Amino acid sequence: MGTTTQNVAALARGYPYTIQLQVRPDSDDDISPFPEGCTLIADVAVYAGGTAVATLSTDDGTIARIGDDTIELRIPAAATKRLTNTTAQIDVVRTDTSPDQWLGLQLSLPVIQPITAGRAES
Repeated sequence: MGTTTQNVAALARGYPYTIQLQVRPDSDDDISPFPEGCTLIADVAVYAGGTAVATLSTDDGTIARIGDDTIELRIPAAATKRLTNTTAQIDVVRTDTSPDQWLGLQLSLPVIQPITAGRAES
């Protein structure tokens, strides 16, 4: 997997945020990163190496496998409310392998403070 930079919608503090990630293999011989039945976790932190404000997982539905090369991250409002920086750091780990496998998929998402505060958490 190589490095890709894309412009994405900013994560609004205090609101739920959903993003789909598609990983394209370097070659046709590469194994699909998200095979059926795989289990995944992803920590959401204010900075790399910092304390996680949330842990997303396939077990609780905050990570959804869409296909062999695509997942969806669903960050709840309660977690985005705890982001105090202008960026959120996220990486993804497969937990159905032994040992767990860091996939080299790391995100840095922009975080903004909205003018209108969210009324309900999800």
